[in-house]
Amino acid sequence: MKTKRRSRNISIAVVCVILGLALSWQFQSIRNNAKVMTLENQKKDDLVVKILNEQKNNENLRAKLNELQTQLSKFENARGNSDENLKLLSDEIQKLKTVAGLTKVKGRGVIVTFSKDDALSVEDDDLLFVLNELRATDAQALSINDQRIIDTSEVRGAGGYINVNGRHVLPPYVIKAIVDPDDAVNALNMVGGVFEQIKVFVDVSVQKSDNIEIPPIGEELIKTDKLKVVENTK
Repeated sequence: MKTKRRSRNISIAVVCVILGLALSWQFQSIRNNAKVMTLENQKKDDLVVKILNEQKNNENLRAKLNELQTQLSKFENARGNSDENLKLLSDEIQKLKTVAGLTKVKGRGVIVTFSKDDALSVEDDDLLFVLNELRATDAQALSINDQRIIDTSEVRGAGGYINVNGRHVLPPYVIKAIVDPDDAVNALNMVGGVFEQIKVFVDVSVQKSDNIEIPPIGEELIKTDKLKVVENTK
């Protein structure tokens, strides 16, 4: 009798172990499926963000074309009026100075901060990675530690420092951008994107701001002595 009871108990224990393993496998399978679905949804969301950014870039290009056509019409209409011509030229010079980075600007945007505790781990490529992503999100003005970034700006490592526009900048490294805040945050936090890759080595964060101020670049940093104007031969 005792032998039969012991055998029955062993059988029940074996069945319980098998059921436990089956439930564990099932639970793990559900978790894995959930992770796959989450990743797929994130990839879809990222794709939507990219498409929206491309649509916005196209809209900006169309707006720029319309603006240039409007300016052309104004110059043509003001041909015989020297005062009007002077004002149009003055406005155009001011706009070109703003585009070139020669004026202080402000607007809505984001502030990206690299932790001071990880300063020795921050490389120039990390900063360039963020700058390029912000440019792709249609940033209109950028700076690193209040050094204005333009097309000819250099950002490179030099010993234990990082040089921006030929000057040492010290940690914490702070990138400011005048850009659509929502677009920038979404782009930086994209799955497989900038932050996901940088955060493996460095603590970096982003915050939105309604009042970003970016200083002008020094005029001495804009060099044109090697450039020659190509005359229009038409």
